Amino acid sequence: MPQVQKLSILIVDDHFLVREGLKQVLGRKYRDIVFGEAGNAEEALAQIKAQPWRLVILDLSLPGRDGFSILEDIRALRPHAVVLVLSMHADSQYAGRARQLGAAGYISKGSGSSDLLKAVRTVLEGKKYFGESIPLGVENPRSSASPPKLSTQERKVLLALAAGKRSTEIAAELNLSAKTVGAYKRRGFNKLDLQSTADLVRYGKDHLL
Repeated sequence: MPQVQKLSILIVDDHFLVREGLKQVLGRKYRDIVFGEAGNAEEALAQIKAQPWRLVILDLSLPGRDGFSILEDIRALRPHAVVLVLSMHADSQYAGRARQLGAAGYISKGSGSSDLLKAVRTVLEGKKYFGESIPLGVENPRSSASPPKLSTQERKVLLALAAGKRSTEIAAELNLSAKTVGAYKRRGFNKLDLQSTADLVRYGKDHLL
């Protein structure tokens, strides 16, 4: 008899109990699973380099690294990898961004086990699964929704940061204190759901003009 190829799933989450819970739910549904585990970005990328996993379940909130940048690294290392993003954020912008970066699906941690199994089944079939997060035909939800409203100073600070300027330079140019520049930066990042300057650069200066 021909040997049945086992389903290999890499679970990337920094919480042991979450990984164990996912393994229990998936183990009851699928037989002959080979599980891999990673609790941080370094472990995840080492596992990705070591072998081609059939499915990668990726938590966005990992210590030390932006989850979206990890997703980009996974896609660069394994362009055909099937990645299901698992996130605490039930938000269309997060889901839309994950899809733009090549994720096959997105599910929030608040979902039930039946939703998880549906998501896994869907992406393993080669389809996309984003539930109610974003309409399947929408590639960039920001383009169809009204952009977050930034104040004039917030916009100026973010544009300067996106151009590679330091906070001290921006403060001098805008005649502001470094503390005030930091406040405008934080408010702007919160409005745009950005986590880092790298996120801001990826968001693009064109969106801020």
